[in-house]
Amino acid sequence: MNVNVVIVGHVDHGKSTLIGRLLYDSDSVTEGRVAEIQKLAEEFKKRFEFAYFLDSFDDEVKEERTIDTTGVMFKGKNLYTVTDVPGHKEFIKNMLTGASHADAAVLVVAASEGIQEQTGRHAFLINLLGIKKLLVLVNKMDAMGYRQEVFNDVKQKVEQLLATFGYRDLAFIPGSAMEGDNIYKKSGNMPWYKGPTLIEALDAIEVSRAVKPLRFVVQDNYDVEGGKLVVGRVESGALRKGDRVVFMPSDVKGRVEKIRAWGAEQDLAEAGDSVGLVIDCAPKRGDVCGPESNPPVAVKQFLGEAVLLGDRLGKGETVELRCGTGRVKCTIKEIREKINSETGEVTEKNPAHISEHEAATIVFSADPIVVEKFSDIPELGRFVLVRGRNLGAGIVLETKA
Repeated sequence: MNVNVVIVGHVDHGKSTLIGRLLYDSDSVTEGRVAEIQKLAEEFKKRFEFAYFLDSFDDEVKEERTIDTTGVMFKGKNLYTVTDVPGHKEFIKNMLTGASHADAAVLVVAASEGIQEQTGRHAFLINLLGIKKLLVLVNKMDAMGYRQEVFNDVKQKVEQLLATFGYRDLAFIPGSAMEGDNIYKKSGNMPWYKGPTLIEALDAIEVSRAVKPLRFVVQDNYDVEGGKLVVGRVESGALRKGDRVVFMPSDVKGRVEKIRAWGAEQDLAEAGDSVGLVIDCAPKRGDVCGPESNPPVAVKQFLGEAVLLGDRLGKGETVELRCGTGRVKCTIKEIREKINSETGEVTEKNPAHISEHEAATIVFSADPIVVEKFSDIPELGRFVLVRGRNLGAGIVLETKA
């Protein structure tokens, strides 16, 4: 089974080092790559860091920070696709994107520092995205002499924080990503800990795969060999040759005559596949396709929860809303609740505006666009707000506000 895991936590608490350790201990990194990283570390006079396995550019090794989400795979009883997301404030939007497909999350908290600003904000976003399966790694125990009282103190405080988001009875694992304690192997440095290693805790997670209706997002139309080819991506469900489908918000219907991928024809396209369709209708970019029996619905109003990435946003203002390939103008019709994005606490009812790094539940009034409840179809349940640049990001709570 393939399980999608996101690693979150405050900057410099060891997220990238943890993923590097998971790659190394699961034999998912070639010996050549290890030698390459050792040579690079020596060149820049740095200590060998497992985090460097994730760095795509030499500049990141020089700066010692992660500047984007990074997806890699490692093995346990399951095959894990894991995403490392940055802890810096300015990269919250990347974290929201990286976590959006996750089945489970690992929150990394350094034993030496405990709860920090991004600890709470990432917990808020994990909860916002509906990720219920959460593990906590109390990292850098080696820096604190592997003392049980340090672990217990951090555990108690993090438990209190996570309880405000509804997380209870979680697995807390004391470990060291740098030294490998309790990641893949039981630590001899903490005999007082009797629980699972991180990989054992991950392997114990059960993930159910619900059957979702077909949703195909139109990227563009092309003239190919004298005919029209509708190009896009299957975001959920499956598309078969011969299916009768409808595209919204254009409200055009047709029959799938051919499915093409990489120049070859096929009878089936599944979630994640990017394909071209030969079909007897003319949808537009931004349209979403579904079966006639369960079509997508274009809405003019919906309730969402958004995190503001910069500036401020007020009731009555107009911004661009992007979901899938759809781009429409939308108005902030109502701001119902302002939310502290570090604690999840509702700080104000019916505010006139929200500011940078604040969150809110908002009623959006928009030109017709297909969105889905995030809890139903996450792929079409998240959106970005744009005003010259990315202003905010969020998820759809209800399609009828």
